[in-house]
Amino acid sequence: MNRRYFYLLLFTGCFHYVSSYAQSVDSVIVTGRIRNLSARLYREAPTVFMSRTNILQANRELVRPAPLNLDGTFRVSLPLIYPQEELFFNYGRISTALLASPGTLTIDLDADSLFSTAVPFKFGGVNAQVNQQFARYKAFEASYPNKPDGKKLSNQVNNMGNEAAYKLVASAYRAPFAAFAAKEKPFPLLVRWVGYTNRYNAAAFLYDKAAYENDDLSEISIDSLRPVDDQILTLARASAMNRFANYVTQRVSTTISNNGKNGLSVRVLSTLLDRYGKDLTADERLRLNDYALKNSARAADLRFFERLVQRSPDTLQRLVNYETMIERSRQTFDGPAVSYMAAYWLASTLPGLTLDFAHLLYDYARPQVNDSALGQSLDELYRLEIKDSTRIRAAVQTLQNANTAKGAVEISPGVFFTQNRLGSGATLFDQVINSNRGKVIYVLMVPNDEAGRQAAQDAQRLRSAYRPRDFALIYVPMPDTNKQVWPEIATRYNLTGDHLLLTDNQLFDAVERMRADGEISAMVINRTGKIIKRNAPLPADFEEAQKLLDKNL
Repeated sequence: MNRRYFYLLLFTGCFHYVSSYAQSVDSVIVTGRIRNLSARLYREAPTVFMSRTNILQANRELVRPAPLNLDGTFRVSLPLIYPQEELFFNYGRISTALLASPGTLTIDLDADSLFSTAVPFKFGGVNAQVNQQFARYKAFEASYPNKPDGKKLSNQVNNMGNEAAYKLVASAYRAPFAAFAAKEKPFPLLVRWVGYTNRYNAAAFLYDKAAYENDDLSEISIDSLRPVDDQILTLARASAMNRFANYVTQRVSTTISNNGKNGLSVRVLSTLLDRYGKDLTADERLRLNDYALKNSARAADLRFFERLVQRSPDTLQRLVNYETMIERSRQTFDGPAVSYMAAYWLASTLPGLTLDFAHLLYDYARPQVNDSALGQSLDELYRLEIKDSTRIRAAVQTLQNANTAKGAVEISPGVFFTQNRLGSGATLFDQVINSNRGKVIYVLMVPNDEAGRQAAQDAQRLRSAYRPRDFALIYVPMPDTNKQVWPEIATRYNLTGDHLLLTDNQLFDAVERMRADGEISAMVINRTGKIIKRNAPLPADFEEAQKLLDKNL
């Protein structure tokens, strides 16, 4: 699918006041102790990390650090949105999943046997027996010879119908636990926890298959893919629901593209324009109210609607696309699925929005999320995105007030911006390169999408690996219709380095210089200003990128 078209179809977030929707959430207190903690181990790993998952963003760990006391004890509190949630304990190279409920949960480990015993954990408190048995199951699974193999399963389900493919994959995922249950009777809660996880893993596999093959899963029972009244939030569940959302987006987008219409009723479009239209006259508002009441318009009235949309095209286009996606989803999927999509489409695009745009769109979409847990999940992600709003607004204001024609402007500690709409792209590019002469320079061109933002954050690992006098990181973000987007992103994620803001025309000079093979592209320049490598290893390929940089230090 065309990326630009896909981006337009995705909805973005807004903010009314999160407190308007705030509901009390439960929490779990996790305490524990690393016994026989040596001074060396304490220096190497002074902190325990507990993390949980948000059902709307499976790939985002919500981490809470718990510094160790000198006696090896720790304590941390985590919120719980669902009655029971899968948490992850990490200490050094030791990790495990556990099931949490409101209350207190304890984990004890012996430092002397961390790597010499299959189950180094001793659990107490809520779900203690289930967590202990789960640890034994994971040790059993690790040595189980016939664990599910994704590549093998893909070959087996080739040319298979969806229902037969699901049964085969689900059976493969159930096999390890069935073998464990034959040796040790599992607790009922463990049966649900692991059983639902296996079903979600199989469902995720099927959603990926259907999305890749552009296939329709309507003949598969939703209850088999999504257990009814599931009260346990696991990483597998969040991942499966994210895959489901990708599948739905593809199906709905294809339908809209084929029909060539947005599919909105006159009433909905009129209401959107009346609420979010720009510089509306009293007469225009009367006409919109009349259209909304009648829910009909003549073909000749289209010019009226188009003229109003053009006054604020970005905002209204996103709202229209969002409403269209929701309406199309209602025609095919059940209520819980549509509610999930309403929350997911908002959450998935929050990271790429300005604070003001998020404010507007969140206020519009949040009331449409009727499920309490989904609403709280959405609120949690939104709070994370706006938590530094004061600092972000100050940075943007600094850039707006600065005379950028005189050179780079530091809008946040270590975050420098260069822009000049009157200059050529080549001149600006050379200006930033020349200001970093004597260093090895890593130039990264990125779009404002999920992959681009992740690449930008990954590049910070490269920057932290070298001394500032030896290494320079230069970001070249793709131009956006809203010039505040990248400055806000750079400040929010502390993307230290130089940022070159170019217009569409100026970007051509940079693209020509970099000769990029894709929208995300890197280039390495040596200390004397000579280009060493175009289409260099990207930040995610850290070791290869580091090898190239090391050769030129």
